[in-house]
Order: sequence, then C-alpha cells, then structure tokens
Amino acid sequence: MSAQRLILIAPWFGPWPVWINLYLESCRWNPDIAWLIPTDQDPPENRPPNVTFLKMGFDAIIARAQAVAGTLITAPDAYKLTDLKPLLGAMFETEISDFSHFGYTDLDIIYGQLNCEFTPERLDQYEVISSHSNMQSGHLSIFQNSQRMRTEWRRVRGWRRAISSPEHQSFDERSFSRRLDPRKWQPPWRRYKVLWHEMYSMPDRRQVWLDGGPPPTRMIWKQGRLTEPRNAQPQYAYLHFMLWRSNRYRYTNRVGMAPWPERDEIMHVKDWREAAEQGFEISHDGFTLIRSNSDVT
Repeated sequence: MSAQRLILIAPWFGPWPVWINLYLESCRWNPDIAWLIPTDQDPPENRPPNVTFLKMGFDAIIARAQAVAGTLITAPDAYKLTDLKPLLGAMFETEISDFSHFGYTDLDIIYGQLNCEFTPERLDQYEVISSHSNMQSGHLSIFQNSQRMRTEWRRVRGWRRAISSPEHQSFDERSFSRRLDPRKWQPPWRRYKVLWHEMYSMPDRRQVWLDGGPPPTRMIWKQGRLTEPRNAQPQYAYLHFMLWRSNRYRYTNRVGMAPWPERDEIMHVKDWREAAEQGFEISHDGFTLIRSNSDVT
C-alpha cells in the first residue's frame, strides 16, 4: 500500500501499559497504516506521526456508543468496550471517513509488517478480514469502510441486549462472528466476502505452531520486522501476547499458567529509544533488548 488506506481503532482507558512506547514504535514502522487511540490519558513519550490520540473520557466514548445504538449502555469498567468493538466504525465514522478500510485492535500487541498479511489484494478482495481462522478476531479485524460494514452489528440477533448488559458478553467474537461466518449459507444478497485467516501470532494457544512443534517462547522485533528464532516463516504480521500476560483466556490445564504474572518485572528495557534502534525481544521473561544479532533474520 503506497498510501494510507487502513485505520485501526484501539480505545484505551486507564494508565498506559508499561510497553506502550514499544507498541507505538511498532506502529511507526507501518507508515502506510494509521491508528486512532481514543483515551483518557495524555499521549505517551513516543508519538509516531501515523498515530492519533483522541482525548476523551470514558463516559464520552460510552455516550458515542449509545448515540449510534439508540439504547442505554451500562459499562462498569473499560473491559465492557470489547463488546462495543463492532460499533467502532459507526462511533468514529467522521474520524475514519478518509480511509477505504477500518479495523479494531488492542494494545497487548507488537506489530511487525502488517502488510505481509493485509496485502492490497486482500483489502480489495474482502469486505472482512479476521486474523483468526475460526472466528472474528477481537484483537485485530479489518472491514471495508462502507455503511454496510459500519452497521452490520445491527443485524446480529440479540445485539441490543448484548451491548446494553453490564456484564461482558463476548459480542465481538461470538455473536458477531456467527453473523459474518463465511461457512454459513446465506442468500446471495446477504453474503459477505470474508477471510478468516490464521496468522500464527498468538503463542500458547492450543494448536501446534507452523513447523509442527510447540509455539515459540520468544519473538524478535527489529526495524519493523517481527521474527522468531526457529524461522517457521520469514516474518509475522504481529504478536498478540495476551496469553503471556493473563490467564483469562488461557487453557492452563494444557499449556500451564501465564508467565508474566509470576514475574516481579517484565519491562527490562530501560530506554525505549535504545530498543527502537537496537531491537528487542518479547518472551516469557517480558521485554528485553536483543540478545544476539544472530537471532535476527
């Protein structure tokens, strides 16, 4: 992509995670993609030109959701925002109007070169792209910026009840997935051009890795490229390290407990500028500077 066609929306409320400057550095190396981060926080120290911070309170983003949904939404905490992800295109329609595609994403991610997966051909071919092969991915999904895709959540059975409930309903990955399911028969006028594609960027899930072995416990970021020592593939679009930082969705009986909660510290990088220049690793130990250039391909 020679020009910005895609904008990713990543709401965040509360203190920034300790890795935020490294996250933003990985955004910087995707200049053909833009990020919009609605937040109640002041911008971090690292401020790439392709990332926009939209200052707003938590009540304000809930008010936007209520305005497009036409219903009262009770949100006891920021985690409820995961249910509202399918609404983000409508909630920020003005902010994304210059882009042909939009998506939602999370902050517990380090990006490589996203266009190794989200190619211009795929953007042109599909209305919907999910980074998981079996469901609409809550941490990274992309949509054509059309009225249809900005409002498709309205066609999900029970959507009003799901988004208005104060309890988390997994609306983005369950009900919304079923609505968009490319394997489900629908009449021609209702079908979607959907790609559910496993990007193998979420280690410690139940499936084996690309090379048939266990998932890697270490990924390497340098100058915008994300790799892993076994080189199961040349590079990865991103690393979603949710299962390293939390047991919430981790199958602990099969893969054990999440490694980061057991550590006193995970941020071993003292200066994000040094990590940006030298490169860094994300592993079961957390974030560290690259150990050896021989690991980098």
